[in-house]
Amino acid sequence: GCHAELRIAAFGRTIESMTTSRISTPRCPLRPDDPCSLCQPGANGPQDCGLVYLVMDDPELREVYAAQLKQRRAARQQSSIRH
Repeated sequence: GCHAELRIAAFGRTIESMTTSRISTPRCPLRPDDPCSLCQPGANGPQDCGLVYLVMDDPELREVYAAQLKQRRAARQQSSIRH
């Protein structure tokens, strides 16, 4: 089947291990500490997520999001300074 084709050896490693090691899980832009959980029906990731689109397309929501992101970054910097 399909999975058997992925296991064809290539240079001592399988194609499956070569491709899975290079694929990263996209992060949710609205929850930067979390991976995209495909919480919106029909979304394949952040690139076509309706919720991400609505937040980024609305100037007021985007401003709130930017302020929260700035606070989160400042908190991370403070915690890294303490350690």
